[in-house]
Amino acid sequence: MRNIILISLDTLRASSMSCYGHSNLTTPHLDALAEKSTLFEGCISPHIPTHPAHTTMFTGKDVLTHQIITQGGSLDLAMNVKTVAELLSEAGYFTVAADNLGRWFQRGFSSAHYRGYQWETRYRAARKAEAVNQTAMELLDIARAQDSPWFAFLHYWDPHTPYLPPLPFERMFYSGDECAPSNRSMDAVYACEPFTDYFRQWMWTPDAADPHLHKGRLWTDRRYVNAQYDASIAYMDACLAQLFRYLQDSGQLEETLLVITADHGEELDEHELWYDHHGLYQTNCHVPLIVHCPALVSGGQRLGGLVSLKDIAPTLLDYAGHSELAAREQMEGTSLRAVMESGTHGGTADAVYLTECGWMKKRGWQTKQWKLIVETGGTPAVYNTPEIELYDLEDDPDEVYNLAEEADDVVARLRGEMEAFVEGRLAETGLPDPTEVQDITMRRIGDKRKAVPLP
Repeated sequence: MRNIILISLDTLRASSMSCYGHSNLTTPHLDALAEKSTLFEGCISPHIPTHPAHTTMFTGKDVLTHQIITQGGSLDLAMNVKTVAELLSEAGYFTVAADNLGRWFQRGFSSAHYRGYQWETRYRAARKAEAVNQTAMELLDIARAQDSPWFAFLHYWDPHTPYLPPLPFERMFYSGDECAPSNRSMDAVYACEPFTDYFRQWMWTPDAADPHLHKGRLWTDRRYVNAQYDASIAYMDACLAQLFRYLQDSGQLEETLLVITADHGEELDEHELWYDHHGLYQTNCHVPLIVHCPALVSGGQRLGGLVSLKDIAPTLLDYAGHSELAAREQMEGTSLRAVMESGTHGGTADAVYLTECGWMKKRGWQTKQWKLIVETGGTPAVYNTPEIELYDLEDDPDEVYNLAEEADDVVARLRGEMEAFVEGRLAETGLPDPTEVQDITMRRIGDKRKAVPLP
């Protein structure tokens, strides 16, 4: 494939997209694109949150190889672990990125063609996707003006906290008084000690009579916060329509491989982990994956089976005609090209190894039916999560009923499979188990001095 675009929609869980069955029409433009694409129904982000997830996406390798398990940790990606941007650059691709992650994610891009963006952070004013679009289209203009094939990485942030979508999106999925004194549904949210200062800095509506917007009322309705997450997605989707129109009008959309995914999802109020991306539940681990290229990829195709972010880098290299680079780098993911061309529902794996080491420290093992989550001894007691969790994803897709005690035979079997996998992978890599040797990096967020709006 001559040109390739990889789009990461940060913090977008699949279940909140209308093309994945959400009741709110959050993604009409992505839905329309998906009708002409291959959509994977079971894509898993195996290592959350942002840094480990994107590292897996970029390298085609799991956390036991790349060792990036924490968020904002001191460890950098080893230079002998190559990113897909580095490999495509080696193959003669011109590379650009609209991204602000920095660190090893800049590798494979020149400093002039790795550019960030800024946006407003006030109430009803977080026009994040428009800022990304501006940078993205400037870079795509540069890429199109030169003669080499090109690769673009575009990183959008709208569903990430704080959810402050602009009007009219802010009211798209909510009517009522978000600050009604009689509503107590936010009490438990503000009581979550690691986040209470952050939530009180963010979750309030300014007093319209205060020209400096320093006074206001705290949100009291949890439904409003949930609606703001959906509204942020809808706003981003509208901005993606602008990007798709740009690609179509410039003659790129039909013949460019376009891969759209997310690094992880988001916990809203499902498991009392409150508006962040920790917890190895489907809310965080089940992410969208849409592959669009009418010249090569079947349209209107929805494929089941387990695939993961580990499969993206080898897929890009396959379509670029450089699968030998994926083989040379010993990528552990599998190209999705054969799956898409055959239309099979077997996915690329029977089970996926999961980890998190940001706010909580856990590992997990997911099959098509089961999810096992195991505490590894580093999760703060404030989260009050069980030592072992087992969910039947077929009967209980929302992971409400922990079956660990009543299905101890399933726990033993899955735990044995997970431990055998880890032991085998450690023998292959000769590297330490990052879950054992690295600690969580996130313990508190927010400035207490700025936390509560003035009465």
